[in-house]
Amino acid sequence: MTERAQPQPPSHPEGVGDDTWLDVIHKMDEVYSQLLRDEVALEQKNAQLEASQQFIYGLLSSMSDVLVAANAQGLIEQTNQALCELAGRSEDALLGAPMQALLHPSQDGAALQDMMHRALTLRQGHSVELMLSDAAGQPVPVDFTATPRYDSRRRCIGYVFVGRPTAEIQRAYRQLHEAHEALKRTQQQLLHAEKMSSLGRLVAGVAHELNNPISFVLGNVHALNRYTQRLR
Repeated sequence: MTERAQPQPPSHPEGVGDDTWLDVIHKMDEVYSQLLRDEVALEQKNAQLEASQQFIYGLLSSMSDVLVAANAQGLIEQTNQALCELAGRSEDALLGAPMQALLHPSQDGAALQDMMHRALTLRQGHSVELMLSDAAGQPVPVDFTATPRYDSRRRCIGYVFVGRPTAEIQRAYRQLHEAHEALKRTQQQLLHAEKMSSLGRLVAGVAHELNNPISFVLGNVHALNRYTQRLR
């Protein structure tokens, strides 16, 4: 029975020594270790990015003010939950729509364009009250501030609109004004009551002061009558 030939280890290419092979293997180990480190670092950065996105999403969701991010042409790129609830539309339905789509038909779109132009010209936030349409199509006054966004080359790449619905504020002002007017009326009533009370005390004091001399005169009148009767 013939013996099976044992496999022989591969021979080095001609002219390549063991030192060269060891150097290649060492370099491969270094590259592999670097790839592992890069992968770990990438996973850490992805985790940090996801945490940052969750943090920003939490902030946007908890804002009571409405927020819209638009590009330089005024097309919506991102919104927050407050705006979606006010407009009665989802963020996906609003993405790519022009800012004018948020306005109530009674609102002139030129005011929005003027606000964007002024914000870009002044290179700072500019505020204007705009009428938006709510979920029922009713006008809702919102005090908007537009701030331009810039890239690393200081070129305008869009705008950030932050707005606060003023209906509640106006209602609070009306209630405050009504409470102030009621307070003024109450103060006037109290002042009138105090004046009447003071007048009553004054009359009572005068009557008391007049009572003594009147009583003296009346008493003397009776005495004079008696003397007069006797003289007759």
